[in-house]
Amino acid sequence: MAEEMKNTASETTAESALADSATNPFDNEVITKLIESGLDRTAAQKIMVDLGIESLEDLASLEVTDLTGAGMKLAKARKLVNELKTASKPAASAVATAETRAIQTQFEALLPPVPTDDSWLNALKTGGILKVDESSYIAAIRAALADRAGLYAIPDALAKAMEKYADETEEQVDPTFYALRKSLTRRTYGDIFAAIDGLDGTFITESRRKEFLGRIRDTLWPAIAESYQTLDGWYQTWRASFSDPSMLIAAIGGGFGGGAPGMSMITPPDTAPLHDAGDTLVDSINRVFRGTGVQVAAAMAYDANVIRNTLEDTRLPSMVGVKNREMMLKKIGAAVSSNYIRLEQNLVKYVLGFAKHDTVTSDVEVNYFVALWQLGTQINWNELGVSNTGGVTGLTGKRVL
Repeated sequence: MAEEMKNTASETTAESALADSATNPFDNEVITKLIESGLDRTAAQKIMVDLGIESLEDLASLEVTDLTGAGMKLAKARKLVNELKTASKPAASAVATAETRAIQTQFEALLPPVPTDDSWLNALKTGGILKVDESSYIAAIRAALADRAGLYAIPDALAKAMEKYADETEEQVDPTFYALRKSLTRRTYGDIFAAIDGLDGTFITESRRKEFLGRIRDTLWPAIAESYQTLDGWYQTWRASFSDPSMLIAAIGGGFGGGAPGMSMITPPDTAPLHDAGDTLVDSINRVFRGTGVQVAAAMAYDANVIRNTLEDTRLPSMVGVKNREMMLKKIGAAVSSNYIRLEQNLVKYVLGFAKHDTVTSDVEVNYFVALWQLGTQINWNELGVSNTGGVTGLTGKRVL
């Protein structure tokens, strides 16, 4: 009699659960999942009731032995558990990715902002060419990148391509041809040299350009490369102190307050080498500016800015007989990549950030240098001809260079 009452109670509970499943979406999902695993509805219902499963989350928390103990075949139990575990991983990964992005966003705020083109040009006009300041630093970096990317060779190549296409089509050139050609080849610098009496575009000769670019290649690029190699070595040394990359993310995230253990979890390496690298970088930039370097840098950066903006003109491709900007650059043999602007912005921000290392207070300097390192991982150093970095890995340990 007792056994019959027990069976009756079990059947009543199961029937109640089945009835509830008609209105409870979690129970419906559980039943459906178990049926998809090869069980009939009665067996699925029994497992749900016996193990107290109310949602797919409950089902995902079970182990293979839990399911086999409730009467499920071993192969089916293993298959179900694997499916549920795999399905739950993307959510955890998404959370980790969101946390990492949040940390990176917080880091971004620590670094000096890059001025807009208008504010930078205004700084050159109102005195940036009279002394070495932030606008001069930006000018040197832009000139260096333009030289590395072959930007200065584009005006002559493009002008020849436009004339050649006009001859090939045996048609007169559009009047805009002359305006565009002038914007690509003029070198007057009246706006930026107005602050110095007697200085005009004729001073920026080809020999002075070549001499300045030689300084950049021999002095500036090696210093930039060395700064990042030092920064990456410092970061990798600290990262090696953590057995799990997620601990590093937690440590960095905690560095922004809120009672988390933060940077104190494991003491970072001494930042003195980073300050030394920053001093070397500043000294190298100042050496580039010796003599008339400030004026030449301003002129060449101005040229690069004009060329870059003119290349965005939608009329240019048709004047060389192609459909778009990418095909136009390919036709004239230019190697300017589509991410040139982003690369320039990141490089300018990185150098400015490192150059201002001595303005950072001790309470935030570790966060500051981690932010600078993270920015550095977004720069394609190989594209800049800087390949001896020993490899670079991201916050999660993934190799990015």
